[in-house]
Amino acid sequence: MTNKTSKISRKGLTTVPHEVMKALKAEDGDYLEWEVKKGYAIVRVAKNPYKLLKGRHRDPKLTFEKVEGIADKLVEAEIDAGNRA
Repeated sequence: MTNKTSKISRKGLTTVPHEVMKALKAEDGDYLEWEVKKGYAIVRVAKNPYKLLKGRHRDPKLTFEKVEGIADKLVEAEIDAGNRA
Protein backbone atom coordinates (compact mmCIF):
# COMPACT_ATOMS: atom_id res chain seq x y z
CA MET A 1 0.00 0.00 0.00
CA THR A 2 1.23 3.49 -0.79
CA ASN A 3 1.27 6.22 1.83
CA LYS A 4 -2.10 7.76 2.59
CA THR A 5 -2.76 11.15 4.14
CA SER A 6 -5.67 12.74 5.95
CA LYS A 7 -6.16 16.21 7.35
CA ILE A 8 -6.70 16.87 11.06
CA SER A 9 -9.50 19.34 11.88
CA ARG A 10 -9.34 22.07 14.54
CA LYS A 11 -11.20 19.67 16.83
CA GLY A 12 -8.55 16.98 16.31
CA LEU A 13 -10.75 14.82 14.09
CA THR A 14 -9.56 13.01 10.99
CA THR A 15 -10.88 10.44 8.53
CA VAL A 16 -9.12 7.11 8.22
CA PRO A 17 -8.64 6.38 4.51
CA HIS A 18 -10.61 3.39 3.24
CA GLU A 19 -7.46 1.56 2.14
CA VAL A 20 -6.00 1.91 5.66
CA MET A 21 -9.20 0.66 7.28
CA LYS A 22 -9.19 -2.31 4.93
CA ALA A 23 -5.52 -3.10 5.65
CA LEU A 24 -6.18 -2.92 9.44
CA LYS A 25 -9.42 -4.92 9.05
CA ALA A 26 -11.16 -2.07 10.89
CA GLU A 27 -14.94 -1.79 10.71
CA ASP A 28 -17.55 0.72 11.72
CA GLY A 29 -17.81 0.76 15.52
CA ASP A 30 -14.26 -0.47 16.17
CA TYR A 31 -11.91 1.55 18.38
CA LEU A 32 -8.43 2.77 17.52
CA GLU A 33 -5.71 2.55 20.15
CA TRP A 34 -2.92 5.11 19.74
CA GLU A 35 0.62 4.79 21.05
CA VAL A 36 3.36 7.34 20.40
CA LYS A 37 7.01 6.25 20.38
CA LYS A 38 9.92 8.41 19.25
CA GLY A 39 7.72 10.67 17.15
CA TYR A 40 5.78 7.85 15.48
CA ALA A 41 2.18 6.87 16.13
CA ILE A 42 1.35 3.19 16.39
CA VAL A 43 -2.32 2.49 15.73
CA ARG A 44 -4.05 -0.75 16.73
CA VAL A 45 -7.63 -1.77 16.07
CA ALA A 46 -9.72 -2.83 19.06
CA LYS A 47 -12.80 -4.64 17.83
CA ASN A 48 -16.19 -3.48 19.06
CA PRO A 49 -16.98 -5.94 21.88
CA TYR A 50 -20.75 -5.59 21.48
CA LYS A 51 -20.49 -6.56 17.82
CA LEU A 52 -18.58 -9.71 18.79
CA LEU A 53 -21.21 -10.71 21.37
CA LYS A 54 -24.31 -9.76 19.40
CA GLY A 55 -26.49 -12.79 18.77
CA ARG A 56 -24.21 -15.16 20.69
CA HIS A 57 -26.08 -15.01 24.00
CA ARG A 58 -29.79 -15.21 24.64
CA ASP A 59 -29.54 -13.60 28.09
CA PRO A 60 -32.29 -10.95 28.31
CA LYS A 61 -30.28 -9.17 31.02
CA LEU A 62 -27.36 -8.66 28.62
CA THR A 63 -28.00 -5.11 27.48
CA PHE A 64 -25.89 -2.91 25.26
CA GLU A 65 -25.12 -0.64 28.21
CA LYS A 66 -23.90 -3.58 30.31
CA VAL A 67 -21.67 -4.88 27.52
CA GLU A 68 -20.35 -1.38 26.83
CA GLY A 69 -19.52 -0.92 30.52
CA ILE A 70 -17.64 -4.22 30.62
CA ALA A 71 -15.82 -3.34 27.41
CA ASP A 72 -14.80 0.06 28.80
CA LYS A 73 -13.32 -1.63 31.88
CA LEU A 74 -11.40 -4.09 29.67
CA VAL A 75 -10.02 -1.29 27.50
CA GLU A 76 -9.00 0.73 30.58
CA ALA A 77 -7.25 -2.34 32.01
CA GLU A 78 -5.34 -2.83 28.73
CA ILE A 79 -4.31 0.82 28.68
CA ASP A 80 -3.17 0.63 32.31
CA ALA A 81 -1.22 -2.57 31.57
CA GLY A 82 0.51 -0.85 28.66
CA ASN A 83 1.46 2.10 30.86
CA ARG A 84 3.13 -0.22 33.38
CA ALA A 85 5.41 -1.78 30.77
